[in-house]
Amino acid sequence: MPNDPQPTQPDQTRAPFFDSLVSTRQHRTPVSFHMPGHKFNAALLPELTDFFGAGVFTGDLNEAVPSIDYLHAPTGALAEAQQLAAAAMGADHTFFLINGSTVGNQAMLLAAVRDGQKVIIPRAAHRSVYAGLILSGATPIYIAPRVHPQVHFPLAVELSAVRDRLDEHPDVVAIHVTSPNYYGYLSDVSGLVELAHTRNIPLLVDEAHGAHLCFHPDLPHSAVSHGADAVVQSPHKTLGALTQAAWLHLNGERVSFTLLQYLLAILQSSSPNVTFTGSLDSARRQMALHGKQLLDRTLELAQRARTAIRAIPGLWCYGDDLIGAYGIAAYDPTKLVIRVTDTGLTGKEFAAELWARGNITVEFADLWQVICSVTIADTPDKIERLIAALRNIAQDQRGGDPTARVELATPPLPQLILNPRQATFRSARRVRLIEACGEVCAEQVIPYPPGIPLLMPGEVISAEMIDYVQYLLREQIKIVGPEDLQLSTVRVIV
Repeated sequence: MPNDPQPTQPDQTRAPFFDSLVSTRQHRTPVSFHMPGHKFNAALLPELTDFFGAGVFTGDLNEAVPSIDYLHAPTGALAEAQQLAAAAMGADHTFFLINGSTVGNQAMLLAAVRDGQKVIIPRAAHRSVYAGLILSGATPIYIAPRVHPQVHFPLAVELSAVRDRLDEHPDVVAIHVTSPNYYGYLSDVSGLVELAHTRNIPLLVDEAHGAHLCFHPDLPHSAVSHGADAVVQSPHKTLGALTQAAWLHLNGERVSFTLLQYLLAILQSSSPNVTFTGSLDSARRQMALHGKQLLDRTLELAQRARTAIRAIPGLWCYGDDLIGAYGIAAYDPTKLVIRVTDTGLTGKEFAAELWARGNITVEFADLWQVICSVTIADTPDKIERLIAALRNIAQDQRGGDPTARVELATPPLPQLILNPRQATFRSARRVRLIEACGEVCAEQVIPYPPGIPLLMPGEVISAEMIDYVQYLLREQIKIVGPEDLQLSTVRVIV
């Protein structure tokens, strides 16, 4: 009896959409009587050409050119490019995004949760998730942050906390988590998938910092491989795609493919920039063909850096030493979470020294740490330059502990009176912050870092919250979200 025919494997050597751009520019340069207005003329704005190169104009193609597929109705090269990305990542479907993981978070919340329905969300979520709540009208069931005592940030979501919230709210229709987070730590996504699917609800994962995970066996598994229903990733963060380029992966049918596709067409520009979508196609091909080799080097460089940093007096670089507590199931070794406070500097001060002394920029810094991201673009000389700069700054001991001053505890989660959408569109007035006790907030108040909202629209402002906000302002912590960034006033529901 003849063997059953084997399914044809996708040809990952191809980058059909990117190649269509190259072919058009090389062989069929349009004589344009359509948008864009620059008509591919690199001499029109010479200062841009000098800085970006002529390709910023000559490659700015769009669907008016017959050989270019359209993001919102792909039927040719772009449709194939998305299929190749899905195959490379192990997803059923993949959508290319031109507005980062931001639009992916918004779209999957809109697709999974209807107006007034409940969704479980850890309070330590990205701003785009809160925007998704406002757009969808969903009612959030928050998981209070459990701050890790060493890193001073909630690094993961505990499975037991999600289970408790499900038991308290059996009418929840979806769960949304962030894994990995900025610090590179992952929750038990496999357990969360099982928990969600036992209740027949979808698990939505913001995996913006994890586009590289599926391309190396020594990295934690991607949420895609764990069977999460919708997973958004930012290849511009950890791979070679351009800023704003992201993709959204879909598994199964708990989140509707048709609805998600429709919503993305609503949320994203109708004039998509092909430099973003082209870079996604090219980045996928590179990783599908050479990802393990590239990440072999990346992991070796990150380990070299972690070992060297741990040997520098006054510094420590976290790693697998944090796994197993506070919900942490795994960590991404390409993230260097460097504690600096034993040098007498805060993380922000240390980051400023890195920039001033060595033109070195970091992913971000908080009061205790600087966080550096090592990617496939890094080289041994860059790592050595980082280590040398860290050593030079650390040896200039300042004495004292910059975090030893009195620190106020974060207030408990505020009482929710209206869901974020209801509150956002209610009439509001401005009042002095010190007179806002008992009022219902009409805007977001988010200290950054770490980016966890203190107040969302629809939440009651307590006396403890007012004290804490004033404490942050005295500590010169940046606040994002409110109309008055100095927060002498706050907008409240009328």
